[in-house]
Amino acid sequence: MKNRILFVFFLSLILGCQTQKETKEIKIVKKVPSKFQMYKTSEMAELMRNMLAKNKEVRTQIIQGEEIGDFNKEYIKIHTAKLTDSTDLDENFLTYANHFEKMHRKLFEVSKEERKEQFNDAINSCIACHQMKCRGPIPRIKKLLIN
Repeated sequence: MKNRILFVFFLSLILGCQTQKETKEIKIVKKVPSKFQMYKTSEMAELMRNMLAKNKEVRTQIIQGEEIGDFNKEYIKIHTAKLTDSTDLDENFLTYANHFEKMHRKLFEVSKEERKEQFNDAINSCIACHQMKCRGPIPRIKKLLIN
């Protein structure tokens, strides 16, 4: 009897200590939930990134005393590009957009000696607008200023 109890005890001990495979159910989702959809930048955000890149080139050309070419007509899209937040399209934005275009057009009209100052004025017009709305890019924009 004692042997039987020991046998049952050891058998249950051995069987109880064995690892069992866990099965996990995998659920296949055919439609991507909206919270996982890719973020699409707005026309204005894309335009702003392109303007930043172009102004970096113009900055380098001014510093090196090179010709800067003509006014980039893409900049005119600032008046029509769709904003990330459509509520930002107000009278202030339109005023800043007009000032931005004016400052950038003037950059391509002034003499070589005046370009540095006019370039900084154009960049400061960007900073002024961004201080009102969308402050995030200001540090990157400030790096464009020519000391």
